[in-house]
Amino acid sequence: MRVGVDYRSALVNREGIGRYTRELVRALVELGFDASLGLFGYTLAGRRFDDRELGLAGSRAELLRLRLPSRAVPWLLGKLGKGVDDLVGGCHVYHHTQPNLLAVREAVEVVTIFDCIYMLDAGYLEPAAAARMTAVAQQQVARARRILVPSRYVGAEVVMALGAHPARVSVTPLGCDHVVRHLPPGGFGKAAEPYVLTVSRVDPRKNHVRILQAFERLVAEGLPHRWVVAGPRGWGAEGFERALAASPARHRVELRAEVGEAELARLYAQADLFLFPSLNEGFGLPPVEAMACETPVVTSCVTSTGEICADAAWLVEPTDVDQIFEAARSVLTDRDLAEDLVLRGKRRARELTWKACAKATLLAYQAATEADPAEEPKLHYRL
Repeated sequence: MRVGVDYRSALVNREGIGRYTRELVRALVELGFDASLGLFGYTLAGRRFDDRELGLAGSRAELLRLRLPSRAVPWLLGKLGKGVDDLVGGCHVYHHTQPNLLAVREAVEVVTIFDCIYMLDAGYLEPAAAARMTAVAQQQVARARRILVPSRYVGAEVVMALGAHPARVSVTPLGCDHVVRHLPPGGFGKAAEPYVLTVSRVDPRKNHVRILQAFERLVAEGLPHRWVVAGPRGWGAEGFERALAASPARHRVELRAEVGEAELARLYAQADLFLFPSLNEGFGLPPVEAMACETPVVTSCVTSTGEICADAAWLVEPTDVDQIFEAARSVLTDRDLAEDLVLRGKRRARELTWKACAKATLLAYQAATEADPAEEPKLHYRL
């Protein structure tokens, strides 16, 4: 079975989809599936990762690199009368790893849907982008023989909101062991100044304004910590920026828009607390990355994070600033509690590996080739 993979985001994106695509392919290579991989990397921007960083050095995976704007590829395929499966030398399965529609001529299609956040009227995304992503997801789900989701929560969303039949959905949880590659054998030691860490794009969904309100109360209580926010500025960041400019604790907040892989691992490992009360997640990779780096986690009890973190994190209602504050203060002042969360987190992190994700994905590819869409019952409801 030969598999084509949309590999564009792996070449240029350090965040969610790029991380997923990069680490999934790395794990497939490590499992010996590399000779069956055709990777399609189309971006006008230069690569941010070399073959060693991608895990492709010495592998038999074939990478087709086209220096074209992504919007030009559908036009090119139409002009040539080809599918993207033709460009990767032919394949049995083509895996769409991002919300981008590309024509496929003969291969069975598989798509990963990371979340359905763009379908919510919650102000999390720029409206035009949300409408475009919704339209693309609807078409991808209609075309795909198999739909991969990172959590059971997203699986339910895909069924209820996008109309997919449950029999076509495979849950393939993400891994977090990539971060361990950047941890030195003896650890990093203590930070010069104690800090609380949040890793995420700065946008309304990630709840930075309420985290800031809780952090201001930590400062008022006399805790010595800084708050380090690692992640780029996103759509709708203005609300947090205004709140930060007016905050009495602004001098204790450090914004880090660009953080490399090794530096991110250090930030996780040296933090006294990882704070991530996000309002909506399809998986929530940063909390389990923090667990892998032996840092106690406070995160959200809603959407997917409770499912993913299980009993290894302190779960809070993300709209309740009191809960965020009380949980953070408890972990920062109770050493036994923090150590218990670290031990639970280490156990949970060991269960979430990219090889496990890759094995589940290979089973989904196989199921896609064996499925008969004519036998699939029709659903007649949609939220």
